[in-house]
Amino acid sequence: MSTSDDIKRNSHNIWLAGLGAFASIDQTGQAAFDQLVEKGQRLETENAAEKPSGADSKLDELKMKANQTMDRIERSFDLRVSSTLNRLGITSKADVDALNARINELNALVAQLRAELEP
Repeated sequence: MSTSDDIKRNSHNIWLAGLGAFASIDQTGQAAFDQLVEKGQRLETENAAEKPSGADSKLDELKMKANQTMDRIERSFDLRVSSTLNRLGITSKADVDALNARINELNALVAQLRAELEP
């Protein structure tokens, strides 16, 4: 299985887990979410207290992997949104920036020509 397939599968699983968590929160209320946050904070605190100096903990490894996965998901999402907006004919920030740069160039040329033509 390729890395691309792994990313798609993992990102879909993360998405499904998020939907499941949202459904649970929606059904059981804010109290369940608060309990999950508290459990996570306790685990993080306990892990930090038990962590030997200089050694990477399992939690740190999981955080790193989660961050890497989220970065890949964000890049993939950005590319898909950008592609969709482009297909719809919606101007991107890069297009606007390029247009602004060109306008600035033209303004400078007009100012230069004006200065040359004035006595």
